[in-house]
Amino acid sequence: MQEEQSNISLENIKDAARRIAGYAFRTPTYKSFSVENAWLKLECYQPVRSFKIRGASNKILSIKESERKQRGVITASSGNHGLAVAYMANRLGIKATIVLPETVIPDKLEMIKSLGAVPVLFGRQQDERAKKAEEISRDQGQMIIQPFNDHEIVAGQGTCGLEIIDDVPKVEEVFVPIGGGGLISGVAAAIKLNEKTRQVKVIGVQPEGSPSMYESWRKGELSSIPQSKTIADGLSVRRPGEITFSIVKHFVDEIMLVSDDEIMRATYQLLRKEHVLSEPSGAAALAGLLKSRRNGQALASVAIVSGGNISQEVLSRLLSEFK
Repeated sequence: MQEEQSNISLENIKDAARRIAGYAFRTPTYKSFSVENAWLKLECYQPVRSFKIRGASNKILSIKESERKQRGVITASSGNHGLAVAYMANRLGIKATIVLPETVIPDKLEMIKSLGAVPVLFGRQQDERAKKAEEISRDQGQMIIQPFNDHEIVAGQGTCGLEIIDDVPKVEEVFVPIGGGGLISGVAAAIKLNEKTRQVKVIGVQPEGSPSMYESWRKGELSSIPQSKTIADGLSVRRPGEITFSIVKHFVDEIMLVSDDEIMRATYQLLRKEHVLSEPSGAAALAGLLKSRRNGQALASVAIVSGGNISQEVLSRLLSEFK
């Protein structure tokens, strides 16, 4: 029943794991030095410094080789997904166009350019960029690689969940950051569709300034928020995807909100106490775990550190404000 509702199977995710081997890394799950009975799943150690390579590689490799070479690919992204698409395009020798926000972090823009992709700067919100990517695709014929609302993307992100189960077999709860919902829907499916791990709690963490999935989950229906504003640029999405929301609705146990200050403090804790460099989006799950620990319970927990592409500006602010 659950597989029918979510339209994704455990076998889809296992197929993705086999497909992306050699493109996405199996990242380490480190025991935390600073949080009792907790582990950090370090997706910031991927070749593009974020989990996005999992979904992007699975989607692009699922496309017939002749078609992707003839047409090329295009995507809309705040940065990390675009970087993953650019990386895969570079590896496979195909053309890529990446629609990025006008406020894109300069470091991410430079990395995308260095991989040979064509950047297009447009708007500030994900839905604005998506419309621009669709417009360019209609004019020029590139294949759209969705950042989250796609079954192959979700299955690719779900491979992270398979690794967590293998690395921490006695895990009781997994904290996952949420933007559009690709990572949490994949991880939740990997955990909840496995009979041995269905009891593991999957907890989503979203910024207070961008609570689109939280509001949809709370209301029980897909909905939009009027604006999205947060230090965690990778989690800034005004409307989740239909596919990701459907999976989240059935498989995720809880979604919690964290402030930008809590996110920044978690980013600093990763740097200072764990010696892990994370961007704010990547530290949101740890911020959620730390917030939950204020209740005094210390279950065996995993927090996914989803990305490490921090800007020089945010890193400077981090070092000056948090000591």
